[in-house]
Amino acid sequence: MAHIPVNEFPGALLLSCELNAAIVVEDEILPKNCVRLNSIIKVREWPSNKVLEFSIVLPESANLEKKRISFLDPWGAAFIGLSKTEKVEREINGDTKCFEIVDVRPLNSQIDSE
Repeated sequence: MAHIPVNEFPGALLLSCELNAAIVVEDEILPKNCVRLNSIIKVREWPSNKVLEFSIVLPESANLEKKRISFLDPWGAAFIGLSKTEKVEREINGDTKCFEIVDVRPLNSQIDSE
């Protein structure tokens, strides 16, 4: 596996750790509710119950206004490989938040790099 320079982009260290722990499988083998590149995911923040929906895409397709998050972003990397009902804790602006994945579906439309 290629070495990822941990100072090249935010989230590089997190992504590097995730990749080192990853088990590589064919896309067809992954359950449909598993978060992967080009997934649309809906998460619920605890304890506020606020629901957020966004897609995880390649860096060149990332666009916050269109709710497209790069898988290289710490936010995107946090969910890759998780499935519906799983929870993840992340520190955001110095505050630890818990998120539960409530839905995962494929991003069917063609993504452009607008």
